[in-house]
Amino acid sequence: MPRRPAGFWPGVWWFLRIAPRMPFVWFIRAYRIVVSPLYGQVCRYYPSCSMYGLEAFEIHGVLKGMVLTGWRILRCNPFSHGGVDHVPGSAREARSAAMRTTGSGHGQERS
Repeated sequence: MPRRPAGFWPGVWWFLRIAPRMPFVWFIRAYRIVVSPLYGQVCRYYPSCSMYGLEAFEIHGVLKGMVLTGWRILRCNPFSHGGVDHVPGSAREARSAAMRTTGSGHGQERS
């Protein structure tokens, strides 16, 4: 979650921007605490679907976060191969894309 800025009005605008996504974030966190330990590591993707959802809501807000998380949950099924799938626009996704273009991740260009 973005840090709260100093000052009254910046704090009010920050709260108005953050507040709509909080029920979704609380639901996902409750799922991670209560339900997820019962099933263990069953997600076919990295990061797990619940972590993906938290990051999607944090980066993109409510509407796009819901779409991205819903699509991810639909793709996480027994017929999927899974793999690494970061939230679009995240720092992790950018690093992952940079490593794919440089080959081994050590700055060497792929030929």
